[in-house]
Amino acid sequence: MSHGKFPWRRQRSRNKNDTPEMREKDNENDEMRFGGEVRITRRIELNFWRTCLLNAAGLFLAWLSTDSIEFGNVFAFGLLVVLIWFLNWIIRPLLVLFTLPFIIFTMGVGMLFINGAIIYFAARLIPFDGLEVKSYWAALWASFLVSVLSWGVAMMRSERTIRRALKKNSGDGDVIDV
Repeated sequence: MSHGKFPWRRQRSRNKNDTPEMREKDNENDEMRFGGEVRITRRIELNFWRTCLLNAAGLFLAWLSTDSIEFGNVFAFGLLVVLIWFLNWIIRPLLVLFTLPFIIFTMGVGMLFINGAIIYFAARLIPFDGLEVKSYWAALWASFLVSVLSWGVAMMRSERTIRRALKKNSGDGDVIDV
Protein backbone atom coordinates (compact mmCIF):
# COMPACT_ATOMS: atom_id res chain seq x y z
CA MET A 1 0.00 0.00 0.00
CA SER A 2 1.40 3.38 -1.03
CA HIS A 3 1.35 6.25 1.42
CA GLY A 4 1.74 9.10 -1.08
CA LYS A 5 1.49 12.69 0.10
CA PHE A 6 0.45 11.94 3.70
CA PRO A 7 2.49 9.00 4.99
CA TRP A 8 0.62 8.77 8.31
CA ARG A 9 -2.69 8.12 6.57
CA ARG A 10 -3.62 5.02 4.66
CA GLN A 11 -4.78 5.70 1.14
CA ARG A 12 -6.24 3.50 -1.49
CA SER A 13 -3.62 1.40 -3.16
CA ARG A 14 -2.19 2.98 -6.26
CA ASN A 15 -0.71 1.16 -9.13
CA LYS A 16 1.27 2.10 -12.18
CA ASN A 17 -1.90 2.09 -14.35
CA ASP A 18 -3.44 5.05 -12.45
CA THR A 19 -4.15 8.00 -14.71
CA PRO A 20 -2.91 11.50 -13.81
CA GLU A 21 -6.54 12.52 -13.26
CA MET A 22 -6.96 9.80 -10.64
CA ARG A 23 -3.78 10.88 -8.84
CA GLU A 24 -4.90 14.54 -8.92
CA LYS A 25 -8.30 13.56 -7.51
CA ASP A 26 -6.60 11.68 -4.65
CA ASN A 27 -4.44 14.72 -3.86
CA GLU A 28 -7.50 17.01 -3.87
CA ASN A 29 -9.31 14.68 -1.47
CA ASP A 30 -6.28 14.67 0.83
CA GLU A 31 -6.12 18.48 0.79
CA MET A 32 -9.83 18.72 1.60
CA ARG A 33 -9.41 16.33 4.55
CA PHE A 34 -6.45 18.18 6.01
CA GLY A 35 -7.55 21.78 5.52
CA GLY A 36 -5.90 22.46 2.17
CA GLU A 37 -2.57 24.08 1.63
CA VAL A 38 -0.57 26.14 4.10
CA ARG A 39 -2.47 29.30 5.06
CA ILE A 40 -1.13 32.61 3.89
CA THR A 41 0.21 34.65 6.79
CA ARG A 42 -0.89 38.03 5.42
CA ARG A 43 -3.96 38.03 7.67
CA ILE A 44 -1.79 37.48 10.74
CA GLU A 45 0.57 40.26 9.68
CA LEU A 46 -2.37 42.58 9.01
CA ASN A 47 -3.82 41.87 12.45
CA PHE A 48 -0.44 42.61 14.05
CA TRP A 49 -0.09 45.98 12.31
CA ARG A 50 -3.73 46.94 12.87
CA THR A 51 -3.50 46.09 16.57
CA CYS A 52 -0.22 47.98 16.97
CA LEU A 53 -1.61 51.04 15.17
CA LEU A 54 -4.76 51.05 17.31
CA ASN A 55 -2.68 50.71 20.48
CA ALA A 56 -0.37 53.49 19.33
CA ALA A 57 -3.29 55.78 18.49
CA GLY A 58 -4.96 55.14 21.85
CA LEU A 59 -1.74 55.70 23.78
CA PHE A 60 -1.05 58.87 21.79
CA LEU A 61 -4.54 60.20 22.59
CA ALA A 62 -4.02 59.32 26.25
CA TRP A 63 -0.68 61.15 26.18
CA LEU A 64 -2.39 64.22 24.71
CA SER A 65 -5.24 64.17 27.19
CA THR A 66 -3.42 63.58 30.50
CA ASP A 67 -0.17 64.55 32.17
CA SER A 68 0.16 61.14 33.81
CA ILE A 69 1.55 59.53 30.66
CA GLU A 70 4.90 60.61 29.21
CA PHE A 71 6.86 59.34 26.24
CA GLY A 72 10.50 60.43 26.04
CA ASN A 73 11.30 59.22 22.54
CA VAL A 74 9.73 57.48 19.59
CA PHE A 75 11.76 54.29 20.00
CA ALA A 76 10.50 53.77 23.55
CA PHE A 77 6.94 54.47 22.40
CA GLY A 78 7.25 51.90 19.60
CA LEU A 79 8.74 49.37 21.98
CA LEU A 80 5.86 49.95 24.38
CA VAL A 81 3.31 49.36 21.62
CA VAL A 82 4.96 46.10 20.52
CA LEU A 83 5.32 44.94 24.13
CA ILE A 84 1.63 45.62 24.75
CA TRP A 85 0.79 43.56 21.66
CA PHE A 86 3.01 40.72 22.90
CA LEU A 87 1.52 40.75 26.40
CA ASN A 88 -1.97 40.81 24.90
CA TRP A 89 -1.00 37.77 22.85
CA ILE A 90 0.55 35.78 25.72
CA ILE A 91 -0.83 36.94 29.08
CA ARG A 92 -4.27 38.31 28.23
CA PRO A 93 -5.88 34.90 27.49
CA LEU A 94 -4.74 33.64 30.89
CA LEU A 95 -6.00 36.75 32.66
CA VAL A 96 -9.34 36.46 30.87
CA LEU A 97 -9.60 32.81 31.85
CA PHE A 98 -8.87 33.47 35.53
CA THR A 99 -11.13 36.54 35.75
CA LEU A 100 -13.99 35.20 33.63
CA PRO A 101 -16.60 35.37 36.42
CA PHE A 102 -15.68 39.03 37.03
CA ILE A 103 -15.87 39.80 33.29
CA ILE A 104 -19.27 38.13 33.03
CA PHE A 105 -20.54 39.87 36.18
CA THR A 106 -19.47 43.29 34.84
CA MET A 107 -20.81 42.45 31.35
CA GLY A 108 -17.41 42.92 29.70
CA VAL A 109 -16.32 46.10 31.44
CA GLY A 110 -13.79 44.02 33.36
CA MET A 111 -11.78 43.74 30.14
CA LEU A 112 -10.91 47.42 30.51
CA PHE A 113 -9.25 46.65 33.83
CA ILE A 114 -7.26 43.79 32.28
CA ASN A 115 -6.15 45.99 29.40
CA GLY A 116 -5.21 48.75 31.82
CA ALA A 117 -3.14 46.31 33.87
CA ILE A 118 -1.33 45.14 30.73
CA ILE A 119 -0.54 48.73 29.68
CA TYR A 120 0.68 49.59 33.19
CA PHE A 121 2.80 46.43 33.43
CA ALA A 122 4.29 46.94 29.95
CA ALA A 123 5.28 50.51 30.80
CA ARG A 124 7.00 49.26 33.96
CA LEU A 125 8.98 46.65 32.00
CA ILE A 126 10.60 49.14 29.62
CA PRO A 127 13.72 50.67 31.21
CA PHE A 128 13.88 53.95 29.23
CA ASP A 129 13.94 57.33 30.90
CA GLY A 130 11.07 59.53 29.86
CA LEU A 131 8.65 56.65 29.30
CA GLU A 132 6.30 56.71 32.23
CA VAL A 133 2.75 55.75 33.05
CA LYS A 134 2.48 57.32 36.50
CA SER A 135 -0.59 55.50 37.79
CA TYR A 136 -2.87 52.61 37.08
CA TRP A 137 -5.69 55.10 36.45
CA ALA A 138 -3.73 56.67 33.60
CA ALA A 139 -3.26 53.18 32.13
CA LEU A 140 -6.99 52.55 32.57
CA TRP A 141 -7.72 55.80 30.70
CA ALA A 142 -5.39 54.68 27.88
CA SER A 143 -7.14 51.29 27.89
CA PHE A 144 -10.50 53.01 27.54
CA LEU A 145 -9.28 55.07 24.57
CA VAL A 146 -7.77 52.02 22.86
CA SER A 147 -11.05 50.16 23.36
CA VAL A 148 -13.11 53.02 21.93
CA LEU A 149 -10.84 53.22 18.89
CA SER A 150 -10.99 49.46 18.38
CA TRP A 151 -14.77 49.54 18.68
CA GLY A 152 -14.99 52.36 16.13
CA VAL A 153 -12.79 50.52 13.62
CA ALA A 154 -14.81 47.33 14.11
CA MET A 155 -18.05 49.25 13.51
CA MET A 156 -16.71 50.83 10.32
CA ARG A 157 -15.48 47.47 9.03
CA SER A 158 -18.80 45.74 9.78
CA GLU A 159 -20.78 48.59 8.22
CA ARG A 160 -18.66 48.34 5.08
CA THR A 161 -19.26 44.58 4.98
CA ILE A 162 -23.01 45.04 5.40
CA ARG A 163 -23.12 47.67 2.64
CA ARG A 164 -21.15 45.40 0.33
CA ALA A 165 -23.60 42.54 1.01
CA LEU A 166 -26.62 44.78 0.46
CA LYS A 167 -25.13 46.13 -2.75
CA LYS A 168 -24.60 42.59 -3.98
CA ASN A 169 -28.23 41.65 -3.23
CA SER A 170 -29.77 44.88 -4.53
CA GLY A 171 -29.61 43.66 -8.14
CA ASP A 172 -32.47 41.19 -7.60
CA GLY A 173 -35.25 42.69 -9.69
CA ASP A 174 -37.45 39.58 -9.53
CA VAL A 175 -38.27 39.88 -5.83
CA ILE A 176 -41.63 41.40 -4.97
CA ASP A 177 -42.24 42.46 -1.40
CA VAL A 178 -45.87 42.46 -0.29
